[in-house]
Amino acid sequence: MSAEINVIATSSVHEGLDFACSLLSNAIAAAGQSEPAKAGPLLNELTSYIQFRYVGEEGLALESLSWLGRMCDAGLFRSDQFWSQMKWLASACGFEGEDSARLELP
Repeated sequence: MSAEINVIATSSVHEGLDFACSLLSNAIAAAGQSEPAKAGPLLNELTSYIQFRYVGEEGLALESLSWLGRMCDAGLFRSDQFWSQMKWLASACGFEGEDSARLELP
């Protein structure tokens, strides 16, 4: 990845996924409340994240978080910290080239 990755406080992929999800949680709730049409898709994707995360599918969990991040208003959460965390996770999970592009990280 060419973008600089900020210092990250998490030390494992599992911990990093959980932290990234926690950064998004309020924004997911706010997006669902402000735009009720988004609530169903957001809940479905959050459910997918949880399922992927806890069966050990880190790459698919990362993709779910990336989608959720793009669907939430950046003003509703600490997006710089979230996207830095996502870049660290992509690197830690070995996402490169086409795989990395699929995440659509800013």
